[in-house]
Amino acid sequence: MSANLYLTIPALEKMAGVLHGFTTRKNGLGARNSGLRSAGDWDLVAAAFGIQTDRLVTVNQVHGDKIVFVDERNYSSLGPVQADALITNKPALAIGVETADCVPVMLFDPATPAVAAVHAGWRSTVKKIVQKAVVRMRYEFGSDPAKMIAGIGPAIGAECYEVDEPVMEQVREAFPFWMEVVAPRGNYRWGLDLVKLNRIELAQAGLAGSNIHSLGMCTSCRRDLFYSFRAEGRTGRMLSAIMIKP
Repeated sequence: MSANLYLTIPALEKMAGVLHGFTTRKNGLGARNSGLRSAGDWDLVAAAFGIQTDRLVTVNQVHGDKIVFVDERNYSSLGPVQADALITNKPALAIGVETADCVPVMLFDPATPAVAAVHAGWRSTVKKIVQKAVVRMRYEFGSDPAKMIAGIGPAIGAECYEVDEPVMEQVREAFPFWMEVVAPRGNYRWGLDLVKLNRIELAQAGLAGSNIHSLGMCTSCRRDLFYSFRAEGRTGRMLSAIMIKP
């Protein structure tokens, strides 16, 4: 992937057999049209992966916990499908999620090999979508979580992500360790660290801490580089994509 157009996580970049990348504001969805989707938005990404655009698979994300298994039989028909994570063990099929603050998590099992692309906003995170993706990979592919590599892309940081008490009620209910990922800001408002929360979830799913990597860049702080729904309202999207090399 071109360093000028896409961001990568060094630990994943060094892994043989896999390609991944995170687009930026310069080449994200709607970069040419004030944030509005247009035909060909992901053509450059597909070209960078060496595939036709129709082999770069995304779905209609709905902040849930549905996970779709992508293969040669269904990849061309998944656009309208409502889901928030994709998994595959098929080479030359790129899977991706679109974000503009939510946490994109790329998973790679080098042994099978197999990959996953997960969209983890707060609702999907509370539903433990990253853990469910790990479990699904173990079920479908025999993946060993201890050998899996996770790459977390650009997402809104705790310093910029403030939530209200109704959100916090669900966070407290879902996670006994909730105090590790929040900071009270008064008036029933909380700073929530979604990236740290997903890191903990991945570790609890069996990934080694040394195999969980984060780009460490806040979409809201770096609006020169990323889209941020929280900071801008209606805006474009970045794509986080991963693919097993043919």
